[in-house]
Amino acid sequence: MKRPSILISKILCTIIISAFMSCNDQPKEQDPKEPVKPVVLAPQEIVPISQAKNMYDSYEKRRVPLIQRYEDSINKITKRDEEFHVGRFVYYDYKTIKQYLEYIEQEAADAGVEISTLRLYYSNYPNEEYFPQSKEPIKHPRQNSIMLSPTYNDGKRDYLFYIAQGAKGKQAVPMNNSFEPINEGYGNNNDPNTKAYASFAPTTSAPKAVPAILQGQESLTLNRGTGVPPPKNQ
Repeated sequence: MKRPSILISKILCTIIISAFMSCNDQPKEQDPKEPVKPVVLAPQEIVPISQAKNMYDSYEKRRVPLIQRYEDSINKITKRDEEFHVGRFVYYDYKTIKQYLEYIEQEAADAGVEISTLRLYYSNYPNEEYFPQSKEPIKHPRQNSIMLSPTYNDGKRDYLFYIAQGAKGKQAVPMNNSFEPINEGYGNNNDPNTKAYASFAPTTSAPKAVPAILQGQESLTLNRGTGVPPPKNQ
């Protein structure tokens, strides 16, 4: 009778030890204090590499020769003995882009508006040594570039805007699609960087209120990237 008891005891010990070890092997529950990293899905606007290549080649065939011939003709007329390089892309440091996005979100929030879109404008540097009314030199005259500029929506349409300082703090000042001030409701004083905003509220026979003065002109438009005419097959 002792042998079966000993055998049963050994079997029970083996089962208990196995159960204990299996419990220790179970994955640990995630610490609720540790943040769960969300999975970011790809935007629907991402295009396949083949489509990107097709569009790049289309620009090469349909736009680059036109720009090259035009700029070469300018060099010939002005007797410039230099080759014009057609730019193919503009790049920014990734940290600069992240800083820019955080900055415009901050400034828009301070002005009480929400960014609705981010526009990428085609642009071209003037054929001048300096920008008009500025001492900033133009590093790449005649070269194409891009500008990034946010918009806000007033419930009817999107507006480009800059930030000005009003009596109650920062305020978004709308511009049209050509970076020109919205004339209606705005006037200039002696300071070219200052705008006067007139209220659109109904008025009575009482004297008109003095428009609030907006000081300064804080731009939210990004440029100053690096334009490159890339060597072929690189």
